[in-house]
Amino acid sequence: MNEMTQTWTPEQTAQAMLDVFPNLGRLMHLRMRETGEEEATFMQMGVLARIQECRMTTSDLAKMRKVSLQSASVLVQALVDRGWLTRTPDPNDRRQQLLEVTPEGAERARAVHDQMIGLIAAVVQDLTPEELQAASVFLPALHRVITTQLHPNDVTEPLP
Repeated sequence: MNEMTQTWTPEQTAQAMLDVFPNLGRLMHLRMRETGEEEATFMQMGVLARIQECRMTTSDLAKMRKVSLQSASVLVQALVDRGWLTRTPDPNDRRQQLLEVTPEGAERARAVHDQMIGLIAAVVQDLTPEELQAASVFLPALHRVITTQLHPNDVTEPLP
């Protein structure tokens, strides 16, 4: 049967996604290493993008990422050390510090995002027009059903 007309069960779809996503991550990691652009991790870029959306404290970041305060502090310090993030006193609570993305951090996050788009585009360029059409239906639908099951604070919106 033609792959484009075969109907999958939710379980078959789930298995295919579990097969594809780790390999996509590995391929992106390898390509970034080949280009010498491996200096930033996906996690760091995700954190920068999230903090750009809404200023928060290290404690807020730890809660959002469901990690210890120590882990979040290590991540934040690495971003501060690179000049991609700053800490400023919270005007509402002087005991807290708000995290802010620096212009350099915002530029770096954008550059890595653009690089990832380019890497994925290079991979999917080998899809047929029919396969790309199927992706244009499936991926927005998948995004919709996933985001409806997340708490609004956990949803990451696509970059403009």
